[in-house]
Amino acid sequence: MAIFYKPSKGKNKSNVKGRVRGAGSGEKQHIVKTKKSWPSVDDINAANEAVTIDGMDWQGQGVTRGETLYFVDGALPGETVQIKALSSNKQIVNAKVTKVNTPSAHRQKPFCGVANQCGGCQLQHVEPLEALALRDDALKSMFQRKLGFNEGAWQAPISGDRPRYRRKARLAIDARNPDKIKLGFRESAGKNIVDIDGCPVLVEALSQLIAPLKSAITGYASARLVGHISLLAGENAVQVTVKHTRSLANDFIASLSQFAAEQNVNMTIEDGNGDFTSLHEIAPITCNTVDGFYLQPGPNDFVQVNAEVNTKMVAQALLWLAPKAGERIADWFSGLGNFTLPIANSGATVRAVEGVAEMVQRAKSNALEQGITTVDWMQLDLADEKSVDKALAGGFDKVLLDPSREGALTVCHALVRAIPNTIVYVSCNPNTFSRDARVLIDGGYQMQKAGVIEMFPFTHHMETMALFTRQQQ
Repeated sequence: MAIFYKPSKGKNKSNVKGRVRGAGSGEKQHIVKTKKSWPSVDDINAANEAVTIDGMDWQGQGVTRGETLYFVDGALPGETVQIKALSSNKQIVNAKVTKVNTPSAHRQKPFCGVANQCGGCQLQHVEPLEALALRDDALKSMFQRKLGFNEGAWQAPISGDRPRYRRKARLAIDARNPDKIKLGFRESAGKNIVDIDGCPVLVEALSQLIAPLKSAITGYASARLVGHISLLAGENAVQVTVKHTRSLANDFIASLSQFAAEQNVNMTIEDGNGDFTSLHEIAPITCNTVDGFYLQPGPNDFVQVNAEVNTKMVAQALLWLAPKAGERIADWFSGLGNFTLPIANSGATVRAVEGVAEMVQRAKSNALEQGITTVDWMQLDLADEKSVDKALAGGFDKVLLDPSREGALTVCHALVRAIPNTIVYVSCNPNTFSRDARVLIDGGYQMQKAGVIEMFPFTHHMETMALFTRQQQ
């Protein structure tokens, strides 16, 4: 059962709740408020009592509710577990499982041999469908509590095939000993690198590159100058980008070029100033969106990691947005045009607003190459209130938002003033989304639909999409 703590006794008797000071002395009686004594990390770990898990939060952590609220990484509902406390703040304890006393029927053996070490996946211990169902319910409950929407607004989650879903990854490198290179992902709780020869959640085209890539960089002193290596699988090619801090030796560059030729992939190196040099190119990489459109990302451009789920996500966003010929639609945080291109294909006039100038230029060129000419591409400081207000001043019928994890607070405040009829908000952070949604709701919008997007199976991450419409005044 959960560990509950009572107010401290003994030396702190003067702080016990309700104790009357001066009673019977003729003095005016008054109450001294309790100073609660909450457990420390050391207290909890010394007690070593079992905790029974009664729920799961949207991040996939086991939850025990009581006088003390426990969030336990690696625990499932219905399990009784031994824990190691990691932090304790008043009534909230963050912990991890050390031993499962009574395992859930939904607990499974991780399919990756280093799952318990690697920080890339946190939820391989639970059946994927059960994890999605529990987290979907947890997120719905959180949004209902914070935003108060109708039960019927919650939609079925968007998900895709597992486990090989990731078309993009960043590999960490430990080259302190160039003859014994470690290439992989960082530990779940530390800076050490878990050395791998393949990864079961990467698409096969990326996973099979790891071992030969490690061989290509082993034995070279220049390997110490590599910060990380990025991989991206497109529809027509694979892009490998090696980030380095200082100039690389010619023999190391030659080995990278040979690797690229043998594996038939694009190879680019990026220096400390962000300048790129192509060592080998099969073709400019393309990543499909919907309706036959594609993106052409640069080495560091943002692309959704899950191609199948991205296709479903864009399709649902278009269904909810329902763009029509003649409408004015704004696509904020537009990136390379993942949503922009199919929206413009509807006949609507689109303003695509993005903060990164280089992405705006690539998006514009890519759109023109595909015959899309009805988009006004704009680079803008998306946190600058005056600039945002000015960009919305022309009036728009509908707006789509797809911000980074920081959310779109400035834009949402501006939208309340600009009052478009329809807003579709795609979020990769439920916390900032609930904050921004509250701004929209308080500003006269109603959340008509909302639901989960499982872009990152087996991880703590969860994405959402919501449809807001302007209430009749």
